[in-house]
Amino acid sequence: MVHPRLLVDDFSIVVPVLGRDKLVMIWNYRHAIQGWELELPAGHIENGESPQACARRELEEETGFSAGSWRRLGWFHPSPGLSSQRAYAYLARRLKKGILHREPYEFGMEVKTLELRDAYERLWRGEIVHSPTASALGIAQPGILPIKRATVSRRS
Repeated sequence: MVHPRLLVDDFSIVVPVLGRDKLVMIWNYRHAIQGWELELPAGHIENGESPQACARRELEEETGFSAGSWRRLGWFHPSPGLSSQRAYAYLARRLKKGILHREPYEFGMEVKTLELRDAYERLWRGEIVHSPTASALGIAQPGILPIKRATVSRRS
């Protein structure tokens, strides 16, 4: 049996928390699906670049923000059925607004700032469908959006 495999570069994805309760995201056009998606800032790791350096660069390029605090959240395989590609997720805090440095192909991309709760509700309703964003938000959730656990009552 033949197992097709794509060789694609690893990438970093950033969960940028603004203040205590806001998330910085981007509204991005994806040609493959011919549509727009709400995503976290992300990009491919360049030759010789560390995953964290890539995360810092992509946050600034795509949103204009820099961060005073970084924490590595972990990594995941975004498409293990086709590729060994890794996505390295980082939490960025203490954001400071700067200047956008987008690549020419990123024309039309918009920065969106959402309340944390609103972003997670969109994820849970299935409105955020960009899989790396969904995965990174899942990894980050325990540290940025505490959820009250539901209690189950049992009837006798």
